[in-house]
Amino acid sequence: MGRQAEMRLLRRARHDSTDRLPARYAVTGEAGIGRTSLLRAFAVTSRHKGCAVVDLVCTEQRHYIPWALLDDLVGGFADCLPPGCEQGVELHDIYKKLSQGPVPDGAVPRVWGAEIAVAVQNVVSQLTVKAPLVITIDDADRADALSLSFLRCVVEACSHLPVMLVASVQNGVPAAAPSELAELLVGAQQVHLGGLSEQETAALVRSRLPRPPGTGFADACRRLTAGNPFMLVELVRWVRDTVRDTGGVPDPEVLDTAVLPAVAEVVTRRLNRIDPRAGRLAEAIAIAGDGGADIPLIAHLAGTGLGDTLTAADLLVRMGLVADDNTLLLRHSLVRNALVGGMTLMARNAAHLAAATYLHERRAPAERVAAHLIASAVPLDGSWPAGVLLQAARSALAADDTDTALRCLEHAAQVASGDEHRQAVLGIADIRIRADRARGLDAAVATLAGTTDEVVRARLLERVGSALYGVDSPEERQRVLDATAVAVAGTEVAHWPRLHRIAWHLYDRLPGLTSELLDELIASRPDPLADADGTDGLRTAASAVAALCRHLTDEAPESAVGQARRALGRPADELCLHPLARAAALTVLVDNGHHEEAAARLGDDDQAGLRPRPLYRVLLLPVAARIALARGRLDIAREQLSECLRELARHGVGPGSPARVAALAALADVLISQGENDRARMLLRRYRCWGDLPPSWHYRDVLMARARLLAADGDLPGAARDLAELHARNKGAGLRVAVTASWRTHGAILLHQVGRSDEALELAREQLRFAHRAGSPQERGRALRALSRVSGGPRGERLLRAAARLLKAEGSELDLAYCLADLGPSLTRRNRPDEAIAVLTQAIGLAGRCGARPLVERGRQLLALADDRAPRHSSLRGVLALTARERQILIDAARGLTNERIATALRITRRTVELHLSSAYRKLGITGRRDFPEMFRDPGLWPLLTEGAPVARQSAPADPGRCVSEPPCPPFGLVPGVLRHRAAMRDPRAGHHHERTHPAVCASCLGDSPISGGS
Repeated sequence: MGRQAEMRLLRRARHDSTDRLPARYAVTGEAGIGRTSLLRAFAVTSRHKGCAVVDLVCTEQRHYIPWALLDDLVGGFADCLPPGCEQGVELHDIYKKLSQGPVPDGAVPRVWGAEIAVAVQNVVSQLTVKAPLVITIDDADRADALSLSFLRCVVEACSHLPVMLVASVQNGVPAAAPSELAELLVGAQQVHLGGLSEQETAALVRSRLPRPPGTGFADACRRLTAGNPFMLVELVRWVRDTVRDTGGVPDPEVLDTAVLPAVAEVVTRRLNRIDPRAGRLAEAIAIAGDGGADIPLIAHLAGTGLGDTLTAADLLVRMGLVADDNTLLLRHSLVRNALVGGMTLMARNAAHLAAATYLHERRAPAERVAAHLIASAVPLDGSWPAGVLLQAARSALAADDTDTALRCLEHAAQVASGDEHRQAVLGIADIRIRADRARGLDAAVATLAGTTDEVVRARLLERVGSALYGVDSPEERQRVLDATAVAVAGTEVAHWPRLHRIAWHLYDRLPGLTSELLDELIASRPDPLADADGTDGLRTAASAVAALCRHLTDEAPESAVGQARRALGRPADELCLHPLARAAALTVLVDNGHHEEAAARLGDDDQAGLRPRPLYRVLLLPVAARIALARGRLDIAREQLSECLRELARHGVGPGSPARVAALAALADVLISQGENDRARMLLRRYRCWGDLPPSWHYRDVLMARARLLAADGDLPGAARDLAELHARNKGAGLRVAVTASWRTHGAILLHQVGRSDEALELAREQLRFAHRAGSPQERGRALRALSRVSGGPRGERLLRAAARLLKAEGSELDLAYCLADLGPSLTRRNRPDEAIAVLTQAIGLAGRCGARPLVERGRQLLALADDRAPRHSSLRGVLALTARERQILIDAARGLTNERIATALRITRRTVELHLSSAYRKLGITGRRDFPEMFRDPGLWPLLTEGAPVARQSAPADPGRCVSEPPCPPFGLVPGVLRHRAAMRDPRAGHHHERTHPAVCASCLGDSPISGGS
């Protein structure tokens, strides 16, 4: 396989030997590199060219038989000559007479004399009449002195004839007759064979597997074998035997586990034949590992002196088994696996313990000592320090070897103290809980009862609380909590079971009631051991969860934010007493627009230590995703939410748990924003969140995502049903509507889209009040955008400009893209194409950076309408051709109203409604209501259709001297724009005006500087 360059070289040399002196070539390389195959292939091609070819093979079995190689040579000459040839008979007779005499001692020319030389010349002259003579000798380093001397005489006697000699020699192997071999190959050209290339390796692997291998498989094979063909063939044979039942190809990582006895046999046999010390040294290097080892350690493991070790190492280097540097490392990982796998278990254990002892005595890094400890299966004694044992446990856990990790941790717990003892105890609890949740929890509770270390007690409680989220049975959960209450009675965390019981029902009872129960817990003093200021860890965790409850229900967001900040200011161990605590406090900050502060606090945490990512860290992933969404990084948010769902499943958290439902809804919302509606729908269906939902209020985010999906598909009545259910759940639980970011971005706009304009206007104004109290410019920008979409008309444009100014200053790219995309249709309809093009171009660029593909498509469609040079989109151009009445009737029809209801509401006849709809259908290029889902798949249609659409009339405000935004502006902490508004209301000459028949917030009250764009 391959070797085309070497074959071309030998063929050229054979051709040139006709006119030149005899050609001599030495093919060198490591064992199994393909020297024999190259000689055989060259011999075959030479015979096809009419050459006489004599193949000589030096094997170990024939090495000690006198005259064996000479017999092959003379027999080869006879085979190439015609039967009964006079020259052949003469050479055979002379050789027979010579071989029956005494064996010469290195004096072949003197013994044989001119008679044999003349006979050889006659034979070679007969053989080279038409083509050169080719003599190949495989493994020439094994040939005896007599045979090599005779062969040299043959070549020298035929120096005037076209003779080509090709000999193969293994790298680094001492020759049986070094001087005779050197004389034979004096002046020979060297052909060194290396490993196969990537393409050659892939071709060899494909040719020997029943099915094509996967991506990276051939590269993994080449990495393990360094391209050695013999090792590659053995590895592929192992693959075939491994996957014979499945008929597939294993993962490339599985190749690292291959132990091939054939490879070990070839290597050890050759090494032991040459030098037994080299065999022991190769095994010692294999025991040292992939990272290599220093020479003194290898000498210690091999049981040889430093000088002998260097001599044997030089042999391994020359043979191509070891890299030529100060750190001894086997070039082929497959050889290392084969040598280690060929040792007995006791031999491996002894070698690894010897290596660990040697390294520990010389103060080597703990990682190196630990690597050898975990490779040994024997029980550990008391001589190992705790740091080494802990490092060994980490390495074993990284390799999923929990038995070895547990063995090291149990021993470390006996010899360690202080923080190392804590790590060992907690690591044991983690492994046992992961292996068997029920038994692990019982063991952790038993450890709780026996420990006096407050830090261990707090961290064990965190593990018990996290593990309880994977317990499905309420009875089993109650049993563990009762046992924990007994274990922690009389300590500073005596009320921990009570906190867990309260927080467990956070999502299936009213958050206001949960908040009251938590306040009672915070006010109680569980034990005189608590801190003097009354802010012990239990109170900190309870306060963080209570802040979330207050955030969900209280109209004053600053109160919840203050409580969350106080909890986050406490040490991290206190928040870890409950897995929800840290995520709850950070959620309060994020939902109130304090994203940068929340991002800065995400990293304030201790290391996970010996265990994988704990549950409280998993629950922070949705918080990080919300921060990424606020920054407009949809791809990052999607990755974090997907990872959260995987990690929650690993922790045993059920599909219907609040944590998984929240992550699921957030991920679906991100997918919708990226334009992957089908994937979002499949996700919701897979988690059984598409049909009827359980009554708990934490499904409200699922309802929001479903409403967005249905609206995108043109099913506005279905979206209206989900929004109505969402509103009912919020009202029943006493929750604020504008509490989630998804609602604040899309909620009021969706309500307006499905026809609930009154409610949309009311909730948009509530959202604006929330944004002012939260003090976040980004939330104010979102609220102004929502209010502008609900209001429409010139005031909607002014509100959008104010929102765009706030969002641009805040750097909120995705929200700004939504805002500018909403502003574009308004400018287009008001015949301001240049400004619309600029705004929409900016929106497309921002949406593209954020990965919001539907928003990009919507902007492009609207841009095509605004730019006279761009191609026209027929259905969107039809929207611009609709009359006001046609638009109004079409919107009502899309919202699910029948023709009769539309006629009644507008006080016109049904026939008039049908005529207007027929005209609208013709302009839009559709045939009827059944085409609504397809029509609404154009992202740019709905905002263009509803731009300037009339809003249901509202009653005029009771107080004509007050801004129609409710409630009135607060008397303290007024922004400059509000102060200007108050002054204008007192001075009619200021020209401050309100349109009472079209309620909207006065745009000039909302910013700190005048609004641009003709406001």
